[in-house]
Amino acid sequence: MTAIYARQSVDKADSISIALQIETCRTALPPEEPTELYADKGFSGKNTDRPAFQRMLSDVQAGRIQTILAYRLDRISRSVHDFTGLCQTLSECGVQFRSVTDGITLDDSLSGTVMAQILMVFAQFERETIQRRVTDSYFGRAKSGLYLGGLPPFGFRKGETVWNGRRTACYVPDPEQAAQIPMLYETYVRDGASLGTLSRHLTATEIPTRTGGAWSTLSLGRLLRNPAFVRADAAVFQYLSGKGATLNDPLSAYTGVHGCYCYAPRSPHGGSSRKFTDLSHSFVTLAPHEGLVDAALWLEAQRKLDRNKALKNSGAGTHSWLSGLMKCAKCGYAITVVPRQDGGHYINCGGRKLGCCPGRSRTMTLEEIEGAAEPYVLDFLRHLEHASACEKRMPPAEAVQLESQIAVQERELERMTQNLALVEEVDVVRLLAGRIHAAGQRLDALRRKRDALLYSAASPDLDTGFSSVLNEWQRYTIAEKKQIVHAILSRVTVSEDVLALTFLGDADQVSTSCV
Repeated sequence: MTAIYARQSVDKADSISIALQIETCRTALPPEEPTELYADKGFSGKNTDRPAFQRMLSDVQAGRIQTILAYRLDRISRSVHDFTGLCQTLSECGVQFRSVTDGITLDDSLSGTVMAQILMVFAQFERETIQRRVTDSYFGRAKSGLYLGGLPPFGFRKGETVWNGRRTACYVPDPEQAAQIPMLYETYVRDGASLGTLSRHLTATEIPTRTGGAWSTLSLGRLLRNPAFVRADAAVFQYLSGKGATLNDPLSAYTGVHGCYCYAPRSPHGGSSRKFTDLSHSFVTLAPHEGLVDAALWLEAQRKLDRNKALKNSGAGTHSWLSGLMKCAKCGYAITVVPRQDGGHYINCGGRKLGCCPGRSRTMTLEEIEGAAEPYVLDFLRHLEHASACEKRMPPAEAVQLESQIAVQERELERMTQNLALVEEVDVVRLLAGRIHAAGQRLDALRRKRDALLYSAASPDLDTGFSSVLNEWQRYTIAEKKQIVHAILSRVTVSEDVLALTFLGDADQVSTSCV
């Protein structure tokens, strides 16, 4: 059977659609040829972590595919390392690969393999060049103080201006929201005020967020941290610099007039929730707009925020062994336990306190929740091989040595990849391609070894202790149960009548009725 593989990273007018790729490949086959379609839409070619591609590889290894057709070589991959590994897999399985528009056939012939390797090098260089161009353009505009897009924060709306001789979008005060900004800072710096009391005040006075929702301590903290609001002067320059931010403008430019744009790299999981809290990798530049808050008031708020950094809910509650883990399914806020006069307990969520959660249709008791969760907790413990969590450790000397080896291997891999593009001799190209693949495997092995050192192995005498956990569970105190449960559970989501338990290291949830 022949497999037709198609990939489209983005749906743009000038990109080759999935349908066109498939149709082009079909025309290169006899009409009676049996085919199987594999298509990945919305995935880049930087790696092979794509569902349809992985499904195709499984079929290759199962012997169900004899030939793979693709519209162009870069539809398969833009990584030399990944493509070299694919070549080896196809060769071992006796599968032929054809790139229709490139005219490349990857089989046992040396010429086809070498040509494919060379084209793949250029495909990877093209991807990396595009990435560098986008990044350089982004930070080039940022250094010029130009607006880079996105929604303005609460207090501003989008306008236009001329900045450094160039027309650009900018922040301008929102007629209704801007007047609230100084009040927020002035209220927060007062003795006894907190993010919680201020967010409740905003909700009670029906002042919505920029998107029309209710305020939370997180959204309010981000607003107060944002340097877009401050009329930045020399003291602000010193504060931002001391926090580790890279400042685009000299100290003399901080004249107490303009606000600042702050750009931070996104996390590996996407988003930048610590954008204004951790400035160590941030880039700050003066913006065209005038700030809304005096520097002294803004800095006073920063110092208070620095003193009162929000801590993750540690589950310090004494009423339940699920304290610190329970979240409301409707609003996402933490659930707390409230004692009743009859000795029982009911639950309440932060969203209800802020007036942004409709709550549940009936009052749920803590006893119902614990009773529903306990069988699943004990069942999970029965399937554990060890009862105690491994302690994180990293021997300093070995860690430094491994990181150094990884850095050397990364540089070597990059050097060999660049050299491959300069070589014309067929034998040398084939030799370098093999070395690139081997270097990639060595790099992966070093990384796995480093990661393995992050956790020490559990002690072999833990089996006895594990059995005692199950036997003594009913005799444990709330504090002792909590210590065990916090080692295996990451979250307990409470909805109307259903409880969803998320165990550490498990992407799936276990749901059970609370009724």
